[in-house]
Amino acid sequence: MLITDRLDYWKKRLLDLGKRNRLINCPLPHDDARVQRHSLLISKPSVCDTWKLFTDTDGILQFDLPNSQKEPSFVGQFDLFSCDPAISKASVETNQSPEETIKTLRNLMKKAKEFAEEKGLNVLYLAFGFLNWKENGVDGQEMRSPLLLLPVKLIQEDLFSPIILSRSDEEMTTNHSLEQKLLSDFKIELPQLSEDTDLNDYLHSISQATKALGWHVSMDKTQLSLFSFMKINMYRDLERNAEKICEHPIVQAINGEIIRDDTSLSKLTNYAHDKTEPSTVFSVIDTDSSQQDAILLAKSGTSFILQGPPGTGKSQTITNIIAELMAIGKRVLFVSEKMAALEVVYKRLTQAGLDKFCLTLHSHNARRREILDQFDKSIKMSRTKIRLQQDAYKRL
Repeated sequence: MLITDRLDYWKKRLLDLGKRNRLINCPLPHDDARVQRHSLLISKPSVCDTWKLFTDTDGILQFDLPNSQKEPSFVGQFDLFSCDPAISKASVETNQSPEETIKTLRNLMKKAKEFAEEKGLNVLYLAFGFLNWKENGVDGQEMRSPLLLLPVKLIQEDLFSPIILSRSDEEMTTNHSLEQKLLSDFKIELPQLSEDTDLNDYLHSISQATKALGWHVSMDKTQLSLFSFMKINMYRDLERNAEKICEHPIVQAINGEIIRDDTSLSKLTNYAHDKTEPSTVFSVIDTDSSQQDAILLAKSGTSFILQGPPGTGKSQTITNIIAELMAIGKRVLFVSEKMAALEVVYKRLTQAGLDKFCLTLHSHNARRREILDQFDKSIKMSRTKIRLQQDAYKRL
């Protein structure tokens, strides 16, 4: 298979185009009991008013607690929110009772927080407009797919405060999974999103592009739900950098176009680690011989896979690899799907006093000021050089 064809195959595999993906088939909350706590339909404000609230202004939606869940009032107590002009006073109506709405919002808030902490991703979106279409074109299962997705966040200051829905810092996006599904199965190309997109015009253009199959676009309610875009950035990376990726020797080797003749592995056979000069070793955590093999491979620039069950010292090995490569003047990019893996290695580097050499970018709540402070520490440290006394060096 040509590498360009293989790249297209990989891109399709990254997008989940099955019916279990909520971006492909998003049932109405009252149609499926399993999504009762994962979705909320907002009927008031209207779809257009909600769109203007979040796109034209920095508006918010406030979900007041039912009287039964509010903090008991005392004489002289007043409502702080009634004095804040930034809080929208427009009433909010959903497909659930006030009590159930608050339960659903708290569940959405909890799930969104878990995703953000574990994987650094926002999965909470407001969906505007839905395409109602048939699985086989003119017949088959009725599908309902969101069209425009606005990233949002839920905040509640304390247990007795209203729940506030506001827009997050990320950009609005279209449904890329649906775009790929319609393009591959029906040769229908959906319109692209622009900065000055008008909601009605955009949905009308989709309605025109799909009316030949008898499909229709609905926009009677806005839906708040969890939509996962975990692999969309990888998909975009393959799209934007296709030429560079196809020219990379490792990618070509994976595709079977070239055979990599790597002699680094043979050099490690019966390698005498005990005879290594201590002054050339910069590991910051104790290692065994198999871990030292991995470190030598990394220092030699060999591409390899290090695997093992939990508790076998993978994070310790990665920490030592980073320290060893830093010592010989190399830069290291350490990426992980889960935040916990990054935090473990960063903690070990911090314990070794190497945190000033690290730039952490994965955190979902990273602030620009914090990143600039990390640069500042590194720049200041680079101006300070420490000379080791000769007798201390000999003892080491």
